[in-house]
Amino acid sequence: MRPKRQRPSQYPAPVKVRRAPGTPTKNQLRAAAQAEARAVKEQWLSLLAPAKATWAKLHPQELAGVEGNFHKLAGLVQLRYQLSREESDRQVNAFFDTHRAPLAAAL
Repeated sequence: MRPKRQRPSQYPAPVKVRRAPGTPTKNQLRAAAQAEARAVKEQWLSLLAPAKATWAKLHPQELAGVEGNFHKLAGLVQLRYQLSREESDRQVNAFFDTHRAPLAAAL
């Protein structure tokens, strides 16, 4: 028996894209994000008062349960204030951006 001949693919082979020199790898980006999340979680108790001032409808126990998790906080803001997910994400992002500088200085 003769071996079957492979047909040429009708799709071109995907081009490998190399990252530019000096740009971080996926692992480096993941490690930086995890370190930042860990820092926010450690400093979350000091952010409870500003968070309560920003979102008065959120109960202090709910805020304490968030533990600095962006997605949990955005979900609570969305639920209590009946906002779209995009708007609640914007508000939580703005909150963390304004309070991230003191966190970075504390580290």
